[in-house]
Amino acid sequence: MPTEIEEIQKDIQNLNIQGATNVCIATFEGMKRYLQITKETESNKLLEEFFVVGDSLASARENEPLATNGVTFVKTSFQKAFSDLPEVSSMKRVLTELCDEYLEMVNSSKKELIENGYKSLENYKKILTHCHSSTVVSLIKSIGQNKADFEVVCTETRPLFQGRTTAKNLLSAGIKTTMVADSAAESFIIGRGSVPVEVILIGCDEILGDGSAVNKIGSWGIGMASYFAKKLLYVVTPSLKLDINSTIANNKIEIREDKELWPEAPQGLDIYNPAFEIIDKELITGYITELGVIETRNIVDTVKAKYPWIVTKI
Repeated sequence: MPTEIEEIQKDIQNLNIQGATNVCIATFEGMKRYLQITKETESNKLLEEFFVVGDSLASARENEPLATNGVTFVKTSFQKAFSDLPEVSSMKRVLTELCDEYLEMVNSSKKELIENGYKSLENYKKILTHCHSSTVVSLIKSIGQNKADFEVVCTETRPLFQGRTTAKNLLSAGIKTTMVADSAAESFIIGRGSVPVEVILIGCDEILGDGSAVNKIGSWGIGMASYFAKKLLYVVTPSLKLDINSTIANNKIEIREDKELWPEAPQGLDIYNPAFEIIDKELITGYITELGVIETRNIVDTVKAKYPWIVTKI
């Protein structure tokens, strides 16, 4: 791959680019950049290299179906449009347009899901969230507008402290915010904290084929506490994060470097640092998506009906 494409891949792998949406944007910007800089003059070779770039960037880290689904969208859309390959200049134009079309699909889906979430949650005033999701933050801002007694509890999210980004964004929007240690979240959910939590909103890195979800480590415990306390727990995510073939049994969780947890750990200490975990579908009240608020048992069929190409593997 060209050097600047390799740099994008390294930025994704090294967490300089974080968050499903940002990884997706970086993937497609890299694909479009390839089309701008390539000197390839053969249509079939250009198409092959273009999708090598897309697949490499989308798979630079585990649990990034928003990006991988986008590459599938471009592949299936291009194949549907052309039985014979066009000449190079036309191909570049069409592929660029398809990249932009998917990015707009992602952007509009976030706007639509915020509208759907607001309609369902506008009466709630005490919310807990975990880690950082720009989509969750946007929804919380929408719900909290003009509510003097509105308050959010967010976790610190060790070891990289993504929760601090959540806290800063909420405070800048004028929302009263309380940060708690990750290990305090469950106590707050069951009613033993300083804020009477009513509903829990978390983001999602991946929707599994059985309706379960993958999110930041710590989410399963939050799900269990919500289930025990009979509190609503919604996963806020574009449905484009569905990986129909991913299951609890075969899902590969990203394991990060030891030094994230303890840069100067004593010699001989074993460290295991999973970045994400699976929240079983039974613990999830529903998914707040651009397609509506959907129960876990219906999420896969609803997504397949809207985006039939999402289950295509090429």
